[in-house]
Amino acid sequence: MLFLLGVLAAESGCGRKSAPLPPELRVADTTRDLQVVQDEGTANLQWSYPQMTIAGGPLPDLESIEVWRAEMPLAQEPAAGTTAKDRQGRWNLLEGRGEVISRLEGEGLDLATRGSQLQVEDELARWLMATDEEEIAETVIWYAVRSVCCRGRISEFSNIARLIPKPVSPAPEGLEVTAERDGPHLQWVGVEGGLVQVERSGDGEQWEIVSDSPLSESTWIDGGAVHRRTWFYRLRVVTVTAEGKVIRKGAPGPSVRLEFPDLYPPEVPVDLVCLPEGGRVRLRWGAAEGATAYSIERRAGQAEVAVLAEAITEVFYLDETPPAGNVTYTVRAVDDAGNASLKAHCRTIVEAP
Repeated sequence: MLFLLGVLAAESGCGRKSAPLPPELRVADTTRDLQVVQDEGTANLQWSYPQMTIAGGPLPDLESIEVWRAEMPLAQEPAAGTTAKDRQGRWNLLEGRGEVISRLEGEGLDLATRGSQLQVEDELARWLMATDEEEIAETVIWYAVRSVCCRGRISEFSNIARLIPKPVSPAPEGLEVTAERDGPHLQWVGVEGGLVQVERSGDGEQWEIVSDSPLSESTWIDGGAVHRRTWFYRLRVVTVTAEGKVIRKGAPGPSVRLEFPDLYPPEVPVDLVCLPEGGRVRLRWGAAEGATAYSIERRAGQAEVAVLAEAITEVFYLDETPPAGNVTYTVRAVDDAGNASLKAHCRTIVEAP
């Protein structure tokens, strides 16, 4: 009887099924890193390519991205809050006053993709046509993006990136670039109250920012420039936030070209010895890093220095006719750019025949 009850209990337990898990809601995760920078007369937007759903899974079927813009008088802009209610209020204002200025899909989405980032430009000419800076500053522009996936499901709005259009700042003047051993030296006329960004190009067409952060000084050394190359340099005035993030770039100045030769000498030859061999003296030394040739000089007592060799490639030399007495030899390493190292010295006494 007990056995039968146990079997019945087991069978009734096996018949129970847990509630099914709800299906994963496939909606793109919210973009949180949208940034906008005014680059001359253009607003440059950048953010990470959507890759995840709100559930944390992969997003394999991104269909499009909406880029939104809204403008309003600066005095009417609501303060940025931290609560969910504050965020929703700003999103409602954006959707009510704004418009979709770009819908990225298909080839357009591919063209906007830069590696793991997306980039979109928005022309600011309409706001910059005013000549009065105060008039321009009365308008603030909001930008946000939304991702569409999974048969038209739309994500929440991204963080709002705001921009107050400003007149384009002129470039710093008087840029001069000189080749020095530790890198190209740049100097220019200082910009009162402004910060400067240095850009470098190898062809005068494609530019990259090479100053680690905006500069308040009017000099800078490019320690990362490769020798034996032609480089072009130009400057911009930039505006940064209190955290140091660039939010506005002025017009680039005229480029300055520099032929940057190799100015670094090779290492000094090591372990130089001079060994008398009857009426001759044999020199030996260790190879110097970066050297392609060696020059050798000799001085006997207070006599004039005699050049014995100027471009030998071996690490030894035989002086067939040394003068008698105290003799000093020097060896210098030379590279293929003509840079010469410091001298290595050795002394010996040559017996009279």
